[in-house]
Amino acid sequence: MVTLSVTRSRIAGVLRGAEQLLAVEGWDPLTNPIMSAIDRAAGYVPGKGGTDAERTTLDAWETLTEHLGVASVSHWEREPDRSPLQVLAALNGAASKTVTG
Repeated sequence: MVTLSVTRSRIAGVLRGAEQLLAVEGWDPLTNPIMSAIDRAAGYVPGKGGTDAERTTLDAWETLTEHLGVASVSHWEREPDRSPLQVLAALNGAASKTVTG
């Protein structure tokens, strides 16, 4: 079994990359959700991606979930009146917190 370690700076970079993707493309919880942006920022393609990209994606998801204090990012982003600015701020905040610890 191979054990992978993903650095905090890599996770922060993926979260910031997801933030940038959503800022440019526009966030939509159904057609362009946070998790999809995280996957793309990590270079992970489900079913085709490498283990490093998959581990990075999972760690970034977990980091964002912990930052938000929720059980599910998907449920959080689909709450009524959730705004694109809140989504971008959540990704930015999680990335900043990851680097500063």
